[in-house]
Amino acid sequence: MRKIRMTQRAHIPVATMSLIQLLVLLPAYCLPAVLPLVEREWGISHSNAGLMVAAFQAGYIAAALVALPLTDRLDARYVMAGGAVLSAITHTLFPLLAGDALSGTFLRALAGAGLGGIYMPGVKIISLAPQSRGRAVGFYVSSYLLGTSLSFAFTGALTAFMPWKETYLALAGASFPAVILSLWLWRRPGGAFLPRDRWQEIRAAGPAGNQQTGSEQGNDPADRSGAKTVPVEARGPVIPAAQRNLAMALIILAYAAHMWEMYGLRSWLTPFLTAVFQERYAPATSLAATCTALAVMLGSPATLAAGWLSDRYGRTATSIVIMLISATCSLTIGWLLGAPLWLLLLVGVVHSLTVTAESPMFSTGLAEIAPREKLGRMMAWQTFAGYALATAAPPFFGLVLDLHPGPAGWPLAFSSLGLVALLGMGLMIYLRRLPVSRVMAGGLR
Repeated sequence: MRKIRMTQRAHIPVATMSLIQLLVLLPAYCLPAVLPLVEREWGISHSNAGLMVAAFQAGYIAAALVALPLTDRLDARYVMAGGAVLSAITHTLFPLLAGDALSGTFLRALAGAGLGGIYMPGVKIISLAPQSRGRAVGFYVSSYLLGTSLSFAFTGALTAFMPWKETYLALAGASFPAVILSLWLWRRPGGAFLPRDRWQEIRAAGPAGNQQTGSEQGNDPADRSGAKTVPVEARGPVIPAAQRNLAMALIILAYAAHMWEMYGLRSWLTPFLTAVFQERYAPATSLAATCTALAVMLGSPATLAAGWLSDRYGRTATSIVIMLISATCSLTIGWLLGAPLWLLLLVGVVHSLTVTAESPMFSTGLAEIAPREKLGRMMAWQTFAGYALATAAPPFFGLVLDLHPGPAGWPLAFSSLGLVALLGMGLMIYLRRLPVSRVMAGGLR
């Protein structure tokens, strides 16, 4: 009986956590989807619009830097419930109170802080899955992408029939069930949410000082000694701390390069497609938002597939190939503003499949290399670096457009995304050459 209870405490409710995240994201990308309308209504520049979009990432960074270390010290369900409440309330207030770039920036920053209590804490918990970590994290990340795509899709569909403020308010209301689900997590086995010290106390209270079977050890999210999740030192030769730190730094910086490209594309794809469609179709903004939703939705199965591939062929090899394809698309798509629509859509589909696909590999690889007791802090650094560039990318993209008005600005702005992505690919190539990379994906690097 005691063994059954211990296994239950190690249960990770991946599906429930993914649904919470999806609901929280429903209003999250309403603003980027209607950005051309907001720019005209409020009379703000591309740069100010980019700053307002970037405020969401800035709020996310600030919250995640606090939330992730907290999960090393207290039950992570407190963090997730707080994030769900903050997100739902601030998204509701945005269409009611925001009327200029300053107020919009403030409320979007608070909304991003709400997501900061959901996404990366969830990644940390799920990355401790005893096996098939790439697929588990890939499933969770795919729910993020599905929520993002639904945010764009619902915004595009609703703005064809109602003003953008009413659309935003409707989607904000649809996110409130996430609060209920985050509270429902307390009715589930909670071992996966506990910090390492509390989990060890629970295990120590077991008969004979924790007499678990081998399979039960594998189910323990804090136990790194099972057949599938062993500590770094047990996976091969002892790795010097300096080399392990270098490997973690490379993963974090490569993740930052990935975030620069992904958020730059995600924030400005709708305005770009609006420019493509405005002379061909009447409801350009609505159609562009719908196409953006479809583009983001393609990333959902792509992350699942990439997670599976990284389990089979290694984290670094998979990410290198994906980042190369994605960077090539970034360097190409801006030049296709006046190209045949089928060619633009073809490159856009490939870009959408690859720009988000490598996301699970960075978090999973970091979890495999970082010491368990420092994982929350390492993921906090990952979040800071990643979302710092995610925050900088949209306003930089907008600045390039302001400095180079007209069609010439788009290829330059998109190329700035691709060049940084190529830098991230180079970092992963370097990581693959280090011996410490063999602790990832069961030796596949």
